[in-house]
Order: sequence, then structure tokens, then C-alpha cells
Amino acid sequence: SKRSKSYLEYQGRKFLDRFDPVTYVKLTEQMDSHDIGRGRGGSAENVLANVEIPVCVLGIDSDVLYPLREQEELVRGMPNAELKIIHSDAGHDGFLLEQDQVAAHIKSFLYSYD
Repeated sequence: SKRSKSYLEYQGRKFLDRFDPVTYVKLTEQMDSHDIGRGRGGSAENVLANVEIPVCVLGIDSDVLYPLREQEELVRGMPNAELKIIHSDAGHDGFLLEQDQVAAHIKSFLYSYD
């Protein structure tokens, strides 16, 4: 949509003003190499299986950076997790643009444990 394109162009300009390319490369390398099992005595699966608190995982149906299959994997790995899907054409930035959906899911989750 025109709104999404305009928003993404604006965010892209802001991003370029804040980060130089080398910093961005280093940041993404760190994100890609993070292992939640490191220092916790096991694999990511074992770590997730030991998360006992209720967890609400939000996924965006058009996100290619973090596809829904990854959110589904997280939910399958945690014994007390639920997946809520944000419907958006804006991809990964849907969590910024679809604030009403995000807020509704978070409120519903929090109120269910009130």
C-alpha cells in the first residue's frame, strides 16, 4: 500500500542517518550468532522447554525477516506459550504499523492472567 511504502522509505532514511554500514554488518553478525543455549547448558530446544512462565509470541503473516514458521517453532518449544498473528502487508514493520492489533493481543494475554 502507499502508506506502507511511504513509512518504509521514511524508516529507511532514518536508519541510514543513524547507522554506518560497518556498524550494521557487525550488529547483524552478532544477532545471527546469538545462541540462547550457550552458557545455559544445552540446546535452544532444552532452554525453551524450561521456560515455565506464560509467553505470548506475536508473528506477522507477511514478515520475511522472521517468518511465522519461526514463531510457530518457538511456541512448540515452550510448554506455556501461545501464538497470535498480526495481519499486515508491511512485513517486519507490521508490528509498528499495526499497533491496534498488537495492543489487542497483548491486552488479551495480560488480562487472561490478571
